Amino acid sequence: MTKWLDRLDSKGGWQFVGIIYIVRWCLIVPYMIASKFFFTDAQISDASLSKLQEMNPIVLFAGIVIISPLLETLLECSLPFFVLSVIHRKKGKLPARPWLFIIISALLMVLLHPMLAAVLPSLVTGLSLAYCYAHFANRNFCSALLYTTAFHAAINIVGWSMIVFAGTA
Repeated sequence: MTKWLDRLDSKGGWQFVGIIYIVRWCLIVPYMIASKFFFTDAQISDASLSKLQEMNPIVLFAGIVIISPLLETLLECSLPFFVLSVIHRKKGKLPARPWLFIIISALLMVLLHPMLAAVLPSLVTGLSLAYCYAHFANRNFCSALLYTTAFHAAINIVGWSMIVFAGTA
């Protein structure tokens, strides 16, 4: 696993994000298919789905694809990374792979998406986003925020598309 992560970390910015994005979907899609057998529709679908479908798609896009990823990146990644880096300051920068930060950040993602059927996808997504953020954060806060928010937006655009075009989520 370390060799694979070393190779991943050597990639350029968008290539790094693209690889993590694809790996995340490879982990999530089988779970989504299997969850149809383990969860009832009531456990999978949000009660407010019909309200979302009634919203203006552009307003919904702004909320789901732009604002939400930015705010969640700030809350789930930037804030814990900052706190841990302040605590860790005496030792210098956080390590290149700050696993404590990655786990804390992923758990925050799970807490913000508390539906039973969403726990595993939220954890995988949280781990992916936190790893992305950590990769760039020791170098540059703006890069970490940009790449992680873009990664999160690319995930959310799938959900937005399903709400607007397919009528499902």
